[in-house]
Amino acid sequence: MKQVIFILYLSVICFTHIYAQDTLTLDGQPNWKKAMGIEDYCLFYDEVSDKELSFDEIKTKEFKAYSKELRGQIFTNRPLVVQWFKFVLRNTSNTDTLRLWVSSVHYFTRLYNDDSLLYRSGAYEPYIDLPQGSPVSYARGKLAIIQKPNTTCVYWFRTEDRQNHLIPPFIKLDTVFTGLTEEVENGFAARYLFLLMAAMVGCFFFVGAYALYHYFLYKDSAYLWYLSYCIAAFFSGLHWMDIRLGMAMFSPFFHDLIFSIFIYLIPVLYSFFIGDILQLKQHFKKGWLIVKVLVFICLFQMAIQLLEVRFGWFPFNKDYYGILLIPIPIMLLNIVLLVLAAMSKSRVKWFLFIGISSLLVLWCLPLLRIYEPSTDMNPELFLVINFAIFFLLLGLTIEAICFSFAISYRSKLVVEEKNRLERSYRVSLEEALLQRTNELQVQNKLIEVQKVKQLEAEFEMKIAETEMVALRAQMNPHFIFNCLNSIKLYTLENDSSTASAYLTKFSQLIRLVLENSRAGKVTLKKELETLELYVELESMRFKEKVNFNLFVDPEIDQQYVELPPLLLQPYVENAIWHGLMHKPGGGTISIHITQPDEFLLHVEISDNGIGREKAMEHKSKSATVQKSFGLKMTSERLEVLNQIYKTKTEVEIVDLKDGAGNSSGTKIILDIPL
Repeated sequence: MKQVIFILYLSVICFTHIYAQDTLTLDGQPNWKKAMGIEDYCLFYDEVSDKELSFDEIKTKEFKAYSKELRGQIFTNRPLVVQWFKFVLRNTSNTDTLRLWVSSVHYFTRLYNDDSLLYRSGAYEPYIDLPQGSPVSYARGKLAIIQKPNTTCVYWFRTEDRQNHLIPPFIKLDTVFTGLTEEVENGFAARYLFLLMAAMVGCFFFVGAYALYHYFLYKDSAYLWYLSYCIAAFFSGLHWMDIRLGMAMFSPFFHDLIFSIFIYLIPVLYSFFIGDILQLKQHFKKGWLIVKVLVFICLFQMAIQLLEVRFGWFPFNKDYYGILLIPIPIMLLNIVLLVLAAMSKSRVKWFLFIGISSLLVLWCLPLLRIYEPSTDMNPELFLVINFAIFFLLLGLTIEAICFSFAISYRSKLVVEEKNRLERSYRVSLEEALLQRTNELQVQNKLIEVQKVKQLEAEFEMKIAETEMVALRAQMNPHFIFNCLNSIKLYTLENDSSTASAYLTKFSQLIRLVLENSRAGKVTLKKELETLELYVELESMRFKEKVNFNLFVDPEIDQQYVELPPLLLQPYVENAIWHGLMHKPGGGTISIHITQPDEFLLHVEISDNGIGREKAMEHKSKSATVQKSFGLKMTSERLEVLNQIYKTKTEVEIVDLKDGAGNSSGTKIILDIPL
């Protein structure tokens, strides 16, 4: 029993000793010359859960000693680095109240005591003017500790940073004097960094204004891409000045937008600028395809980062956040553009090549650790060299200046090309003027010959039109003569009723023929009416041995389509007299009319008569006369029409055969241009 009591006694002593070592004890308000680092007095907890833990949950977690290994640069693939520091502060004075500040550099910071949240601060924390006496207070960059005499308090200090925070975590206590002194010293030490970053941001502004002016002058899309690139670089520079120097220029919302978008948008914009100015799309199609793929990946990374930074939503496992957003696509994009620029034949390529090379070298310089900044060096130089973003902005500045040189040199090339074209145009204009003078002299000699030829052509046209009228005048009497022969036949046969019916149809036909003979062209409807009357008359003459089938494509507008009058009738007449007259049982004439296109009429006239070979054997005198007279005039009319209207009406005669190879009729195919 005594041994158990002894062991418990030793445990209590050891625990008390350890607690005393972890407790920061102050006897009233200190009179420090410098801030006091309290890392050795802190316990540490790294919050790695996907869901943010509440303060009550944090108090139940096991904190561990804040070792030297944890004080270095902390890299993680998760989107946020959330760390908790726990320290105990004891005020042994009976009269003095402690008034201290907890100082650190983080995106968001919170200070809690045993009961609740006391203060909040941070580079990204929006400033809120809270009413006096509010349970939560705000102070930019510093969190106040006010502790009464002879008290011991436990404090929890929460820090939250973006992935791969650039500054090693630290925690220290300041008094009013040390805090103000440090602010003055830091501001003085950062004057060179401020001037350099301000100069780079100003450079982005002025080259952007230069690009805007040139865009309004030339309306060239290359200037628009360059202007957008300068605007993105300008706001990125202001963003990092605000974060590093605490200038409070932007709200957290704009910081999130700039941080999430512009880091990926800048290479996308100057990629399109380089592609436009070097015409990569035309000269390097495969290379430009690679550029577009890498640009798409960059835009995808930009969307993923914006969703996480602004809305806290990441669609994948958060342990792969840093891997998914690793800037390898941006690096590859710059390397591809560097290679394409070197391969280009454009005279401005070396400005672009130097700009991209400078960006790549200065961007990779901090990663290669060629230099090792030391705290023993000049403070102003240390702040510049130890700020890795400075080298990226410097690379962007040199790149933007080289791009502006490329634009200026391109404008110079445009002016030189313009002057060369003007000289060439002036020389060609003089040569053209001399050539024109010589041509005018030659034309003056040929003009009389041309006038004579023109008069001859007009005279030939008049002759052709006169021939057309004469042929049409010959056609109509020839047709009327055939009809009168038919009436004479019925009269001789004493068939008065048939003669009367025939005469009635003949009078209708004569009226149509007389109407159509006055016009150079008639509608297809009138032509078919005349043709049907003619076939009816011939059918009556041959004792109903002539059958007639007519098909017209419904799509044809018969009132609109025009053709020369009595153009089809001679071919139908020839089919009756030549093909059906010598066939004992008679036959059928079929006409099929279509319109393959807007300016062509296709006509097929077919009969199932005896065919041309047997017709030649009969040697019918009347048939031969009819054929030689009617078809000859029709052929001559077609030649004249082709000459007048500059067309080519084609006629094709096809001998039809049956399965045994015997003649079964004739088909006439006409293609009539409209």
